[in-house]
Amino acid sequence: MPGSVVPPAARRVAFMGATIEVADLDASVDFHRNWLPLLGFQRIGADVDQVLWARRYDHLMMRQAAGAESAAGVILTLGADSRADIDRVHARLVELGATSLQAPTEKPYFAPGYYTATIRTPDGLRFEIVHRWTDLPEIEGAEKVRVPGRDIMMGGYLFKPEAGNPPHPALIVLHGFGRNAWTDRHLAELAAASGYKVLLLSLRGWLGSEGENDQGLRQPDDVIAAIDWLRRLPSVDPGRIGLIGASMGGQVALLAAAQRPAIRCVAALFPPSDIEAWYHENPFVQPYLDDLCGVEGLAARSPINRANEISVPVLMMHGDKDENVPLDQSLRMTETLRSAGKDAELLIVSGASHFFSMRESTIARQRLFAFLRAHLGRH
Repeated sequence: MPGSVVPPAARRVAFMGATIEVADLDASVDFHRNWLPLLGFQRIGADVDQVLWARRYDHLMMRQAAGAESAAGVILTLGADSRADIDRVHARLVELGATSLQAPTEKPYFAPGYYTATIRTPDGLRFEIVHRWTDLPEIEGAEKVRVPGRDIMMGGYLFKPEAGNPPHPALIVLHGFGRNAWTDRHLAELAAASGYKVLLLSLRGWLGSEGENDQGLRQPDDVIAAIDWLRRLPSVDPGRIGLIGASMGGQVALLAAAQRPAIRCVAALFPPSDIEAWYHENPFVQPYLDDLCGVEGLAARSPINRANEISVPVLMMHGDKDENVPLDQSLRMTETLRSAGKDAELLIVSGASHFFSMRESTIARQRLFAFLRAHLGRH
């Protein structure tokens, strides 16, 4: 109603980010990296002509301007309550004479549920209108849960096994960087269909969970707390719990296993295991790691330095064409574990990049479930 006051609880999230064009990108980054982290913004990616800063899912993109202007332009990102609102606003703006720079489309790689449109108004201003998820969505057949971590609450899903009688063997599944519990639901569904109770978690700092992402510093402690939570469920066999993690989730799973929790096995899919070496092998992650932890914090996040403390069987899986986390990371982690007398095996998936195809996923899952049956049983 015109003139009415919107209650605080109902107020919309207005500002969600901005894209700023600058005359000298390198100089701008050198300056702004000294104060943006004080507000929680960290560099999470860099390219030849742009750098992305993020605070959870709020973003600040800096781009190299085409001309010599000190600041060639700004694109403000404003929030909408729904995808339908974006469609409606975009249509109205075009009707008013604005130019559509990007029709409404999904960009799920940017933030969970990200749906966006970009327009230029007749006066030359540019706006991006965005809707994104603010919490994990419902999954049919799974229970949304809140699990205590080290000093935060984590969000996730609990999947009931479709076979066998309680108490059931159980799994904790951990996602990779930029993902969340919802994005890894298909693996959890397969595991539940195979007779496992599955806790699918969003790691600290990602959708549904509190705190800030720290690339394996406090996140392993959160997983230890989640293991304790899962073991107390009456339907779970506390002596048959396994960990599965992909990419960063695999790194966190290995670091958690090094604390010798009450688990029987751990599977790590294409994880960075030596963060110091990864820093030099992949220049794309260097800005992210610089701002997140500094060089002094890389060793503490490296499972390879804790290999001697892992006492359960380990399955590593990695593609030999991985452009993000080189295969050498898993080769050396496996060798280090075996040299320490640990039970470790490595499946190298031929032709696979950091993102497995359907065929490659089938190969990996067959080996994964054989590993789980060997160490956890089925029911």
